[in-house]
Amino acid sequence: MIIHTFNVVAIRCPSCGRLEFRGFSLFDFGGDRMWQIDCSCGTPLMKMEKKKGRTFCLQYRCGMCDGLHLMRLTHGELWARRLLTLTCRETELDVGFIGPREKVQRAVQRHDRSLVEAARDLGYDDFFEEPEIMYQLLSLIYQKAEEGRVRCGCGNENIEVEIFPGHLKLRCQACRAEKTLPALTYTDLEQVEELQEIRLPGRTRQRTRRRRQKTRV
Repeated sequence: MIIHTFNVVAIRCPSCGRLEFRGFSLFDFGGDRMWQIDCSCGTPLMKMEKKKGRTFCLQYRCGMCDGLHLMRLTHGELWARRLLTLTCRETELDVGFIGPREKVQRAVQRHDRSLVEAARDLGYDDFFEEPEIMYQLLSLIYQKAEEGRVRCGCGNENIEVEIFPGHLKLRCQACRAEKTLPALTYTDLEQVEELQEIRLPGRTRQRTRRRRQKTRV
């Protein structure tokens, strides 16, 4: 029998909007220790503590209402190979996910796609310079991401999307490399459709290490 002791959390920061991915292990809770996530901007996002009776208490900051929500999980619920969803108690919307890495990544991609549909339903047409092109471009980006065709040159596949009136900005969570995709004409859309892969200009970790070694010499 295989006992799984590693999971991943994905949760969006209510302060800066950044999506944070963090891995945690059962061994992080040894000796009554508390495990927590802080956003890169410094905002506390989640605390998780092991309690008596093999239960875990989670406290997470909500990206929808900016409040704090509590959640209790048994040992079996937390370490099962199932996806757990963190929801906003006010809006009942999904704000984060816990589970195996692959399942969490797929859930985030589906969630981002549903946000595109919600933006259309809520009437964001006035915000975008060319709404129809922007909606199609967003759907195309999420489709390629689901197929594993959006990545950074550093090897990371956790890419965040920032939306502007006339373009998208893709940003690598690991090395902060960026790539801008215009969304003003159908030519902009066709160019992205023709790409086999969308790659951000980040350096591979191996190249980065070699460069650091040369600098030290």
